[in-house]
Amino acid sequence: MTRRKRIDTLRLLVKGNGLIAGSTKSQTIEGELRRLDAVQRRRNADGWLLSVLHTTRVLDTTLAVLIKAKGWPTTKFSLGSYLVELDKRSVLTSREQSSYQRRIVKKRNKYMHEAGAMPHGLESDRILTDMQECLEQVLRRIG
Repeated sequence: MTRRKRIDTLRLLVKGNGLIAGSTKSQTIEGELRRLDAVQRRRNADGWLLSVLHTTRVLDTTLAVLIKAKGWPTTKFSLGSYLVELDKRSVLTSREQSSYQRRIVKKRNKYMHEAGAMPHGLESDRILTDMQECLEQVLRRIG
């Protein structure tokens, strides 16, 4: 699937979910998807880094909206803690949570917190693919 089609799929997933669509954050998430789409045209290290940033911000905010809408308490507001909460609620299996932690969160943290760390194009695409998979799983199971 092309990046463009993947982003379009993410738009449909977000717009099609009542919990997200009814949220005050729905426009913010849509804006982040527009930014992600725009940076895809930059086929260089800066563009790939921005792609990781926007990809993970979409997932982070979307999971926060879903968890809040379900009324599930969280003491930490981070992508990793949202995945743990989804595991606790049996939305994700422990294996899935651990896998997404490794494939998305750990990589995102490396690129966002380590000076000089830059993803290459394939890694940026892989993180987007993994994010879409995670979001699809969560939305399918959370309702």
